[in-house]
Amino acid sequence: MSTEQRIYDGNRAREVLENEAYIKAFNDLRAEITDKWQNSPSRDSQGRETLYLMLGLTNKIEGLLKDSMMSGKQAMLDLEHKRTLAERARDWIPSYK
Repeated sequence: MSTEQRIYDGNRAREVLENEAYIKAFNDLRAEITDKWQNSPSRDSQGRETLYLMLGLTNKIEGLLKDSMMSGKQAMLDLEHKRTLAERARDWIPSYK
């Protein structure tokens, strides 16, 4: 994946993670799943397992978005570092200009 694509994807992921509607929806979803899990009868092992998997999937989705966002931030830093090195090279090497 290109640096530009990583930056683009990272920015889109950040927009999702910082979106108030997303934050509320995922917090409400986690709370609902956790409440149902904690209040489920111990004899309902299949239902508890399903809720546990749902919570894990919710966390996985958010983790993937965070990973994409961090990859985009790193790509932006890498790109800026390359630009800085090129600028320094132009300053140090007269024939490079």
